[in-house]
Amino acid sequence: MNRKWLGAIVLLTLMNGSATSTQGPALDRLMRKKLDTSQKSLEAVVTSRWASLEARSRELEALTNDPAWMVLKAPEYERHSSAFRSAARALHDAAAKRDLEATPQAYVTLTLSCVQCHRYLARNRMAR
Repeated sequence: MNRKWLGAIVLLTLMNGSATSTQGPALDRLMRKKLDTSQKSLEAVVTSRWASLEARSRELEALTNDPAWMVLKAPEYERHSSAFRSAARALHDAAAKRDLEATPQAYVTLTLSCVQCHRYLARNRMAR
């Protein structure tokens, strides 16, 4: 189980670094905040620190309100953003219920939403 979590974090870190390097300092800071908050969320998932996880999941959702978040004005990007917000809410709900089964699944879903969006952005840049 620990290898899966470590793999998810490494993948998220790699995807985060590659997707933000050309987007400007505001987005770089925002993505770094997202990564840091995601890592703290993982720590809270693994240690069952429910209050911390609830707060971190709310922070993640709030990041999507930052103007720097909207790097593209495209329906596909909005779909990815919506999936991320939904995953952050699901993580919050699982933490609020203290659900030991749903919480790690919600975290993985959140992480996968990041990876899928970063892959989309990388393909978008290559197409240009």
